[in-house]
Amino acid sequence: MEAVSQLPSALSLIRTNMNLGFTTGNTNTPMYNGKHLADAEDVIVVTVNYRINIFGFPGAPGTLPNLGLRDQRAAVEWLRQNIANFGGDINRIILTGQSAGGVAVDYWAYTYKNSPIAAGLIMSSGNSFSFPVISKETATNNWNAVVNALGCNSTDTEQTLTCMRSQPWTAIKNAAATIRPRPSSSVLRSVPPFYPTPDGEIVFANYTSLTERCEFARLPILIGSNANEAGFYRISLYGNTGTQPTQEQVNSFHLESFTCPAAYQASARRGCGVPAWVYRYNADWPNTRLYEGSGAYHGVDLHMIFGASEDTSGLPTTREQRELTKLMQRAWATFAADPWEGLRREFRWPKWEGRGETNVVIELGKGNQPRVEYGGGDQYGLSCENVTLGALGTSA
Repeated sequence: MEAVSQLPSALSLIRTNMNLGFTTGNTNTPMYNGKHLADAEDVIVVTVNYRINIFGFPGAPGTLPNLGLRDQRAAVEWLRQNIANFGGDINRIILTGQSAGGVAVDYWAYTYKNSPIAAGLIMSSGNSFSFPVISKETATNNWNAVVNALGCNSTDTEQTLTCMRSQPWTAIKNAAATIRPRPSSSVLRSVPPFYPTPDGEIVFANYTSLTERCEFARLPILIGSNANEAGFYRISLYGNTGTQPTQEQVNSFHLESFTCPAAYQASARRGCGVPAWVYRYNADWPNTRLYEGSGAYHGVDLHMIFGASEDTSGLPTTREQRELTKLMQRAWATFAADPWEGLRREFRWPKWEGRGETNVVIELGKGNQPRVEYGGGDQYGLSCENVTLGALGTSA
């Protein structure tokens, strides 16, 4: 039992749809099945559902905001109380998320800076500075539009809520689907109508100043993105408008939403005395490809971490793919076991230094090879000097 009690436990807060943030998806998908990762490494993988879309972020006056993020807190508190019963270690809980999940994990660090429960954070393709938020006014307007569509409008807030609660959930969902996302500073990145809203408690409007003052949980982070995030976002853009982005728009999108937010947060953590590792995933496998040329698109790295690409696509893996999967699963488990020094000790991976050209990016799967290469600060940090981060690039 002593050996079992020392197993690291990993909690995954991973959003299951990789385009419309906090809008659609659930854990019931082969892509997020934790069985392969749990079999390969001494980790316990926990994925959770939480309220999303209008049910998680309704913008309704007179109610608690950001319900979906509050659900996440309840899940982690349950984990703290119960993980030992599954052989886990409450001192080795790692929060990890991708895209909106990465945003949620980063929000967590600010919201619960004095009681994070977690020992470390993993943010894949998303953090507090990646995507635009919506204002309270916009959230309320979107809520009122759904209320009116369902005939629940009233001058009495409580009557409105009573009427809405009496509606079939499918009717609410369908009415919410008629509210169009708002544009942002990038054609590849719209703003969902029901999304986390700054409330000064769970989500903040001043992440820049909070970060400068180190007002976040002092937890080590593993943070990164993929080489062609836009390979996924192109599909929505073409489906909605029939257009393709220019290369300049793609480059700007990568910098604003992924490359520079990761570099910014890694430097902030480093400046506040906690270690950060920055990675970029590069591989493009036949059984995970969306279309010819989709490359290392948004979310494809999760096939490596969970090791479920064959379950998802029905197509076989290659030898190199399986080897890279083992490498990445081992790295993620090593971080879970020792988020302060594990990656440096076992893999000799350099920490982010926060000094421009001395920064090192861990390149995974470059050229579809199951090995690690290192990139320099010319791609992370130095290229971000004049970039407006994604969350700051809109007034929505």
